[in-house]
Amino acid sequence: MVFLLAAFNGVLSALSRVVNAALGTYVGSLESSWINHVVGTAFAGLLLLGGLSTGTLQWGGLAWYYWIGGCFGVGVVAASNYAVARIGAVLFGMIVLAIQLATSAGLDHYGVLGGDPIPLTGMRLGGLGLLVAGALLTLTDRGRKTPRPDRRAS
Repeated sequence: MVFLLAAFNGVLSALSRVVNAALGTYVGSLESSWINHVVGTAFAGLLLLGGLSTGTLQWGGLAWYYWIGGCFGVGVVAASNYAVARIGAVLFGMIVLAIQLATSAGLDHYGVLGGDPIPLTGMRLGGLGLLVAGALLTLTDRGRKTPRPDRRAS
C-alpha cells in the first residue's frame, strides 16, 4: 500500500508541477505559489473536517524547526513554477529527483530529526550515481528539440 501511495505521489507531483508552472506564467511564480498554498490549505481543512485524519492536530510544544516546512514548500513551488516553464518538466524533475535523493540519503544516513539511521552503502551510492547520470543525459539532450507541426496548415 505504501508503494502505491509513493507512486501516486509521483504522478501528483508531476501533474502539479505542470499545472503550477502554467499558472505561474499567468500570474507570476511567487503569486502562483501563494495561490497553490491557499487552495491546498483549504483542501486540507476540508479533508480534516470530513474526518480524514492521521493524527492529532497540535499547536503547542512543537520544536521551532517543525514550523519551517511550509516555508520550504513555498520556495519549492515558486522555484518549480518558474523553472518548469523554462526547462520543461522532465529535466526539472530529473534534477530535483537526483538532488532530492542524494540529500535524502544523507539525511537517512545520519537519522536526522530522530529517524532510524539507514547507512549509505555502496549499493545505494551506485543507485544514486545512476540517477545523477540519467539527469546529466537528460541535460545534454536538452538542445535537441523536435519542431511542432503547424496545426493551422490542415
